[in-house]
Amino acid sequence: MLSLNAQGHGTAGLPQPSPALAGQLEAFRPGGFAPPAALVGEARALLPAYTRALSPLPVLELTSRVEEFAEMLNAGVVNPLPGVALQLRCVALVTACATVPALAWSEATVRRALVAFTFFPSAAQLVALLEAQCGEARATQGRLRLMVAEADRRMARAQAQELRWAQWEQHHAPQPVYNPVDNVDCMQNRT
Repeated sequence: MLSLNAQGHGTAGLPQPSPALAGQLEAFRPGGFAPPAALVGEARALLPAYTRALSPLPVLELTSRVEEFAEMLNAGVVNPLPGVALQLRCVALVTACATVPALAWSEATVRRALVAFTFFPSAAQLVALLEAQCGEARATQGRLRLMVAEADRRMARAQAQELRWAQWEQHHAPQPVYNPVDNVDCMQNRT
């Protein structure tokens, strides 16, 4: 039994943005109107899951996944590789797939590979198929990162403005001045 995770094509298996956030992400442009704070909070919550899914697998786990993937693929092609050739191909595939996101290693990808390849694929063909499985998730992660970064910039600008106002008010606050003629303190603004 193939033990690849049950994630499917695109972003299946990942938490999906709410319809409101999905609409906001589609229309989001940095520098435009600020999205509602609730949507920014949702984007912040989703971003780590997308980042994890788009990170490469550790080498040992990658090796295991590549071997399972190659065995299944080898069984479904016209020119199955013999044992030693399959092992050598697996070593090359592990090297070629070192940066492929974890999201790509799914049963749906195995099914796509079995349908797409009549002959055992080259490492480049396999990497291209695996990377294609991550396009939608990469686009969503990029939009989430833009939205969160823009919200962080807006917050930093607002805090800097508040600090400038506080410094200005402190510098221009009315100061008590001693009036020697009347022997009383008077409030006077500095200029």
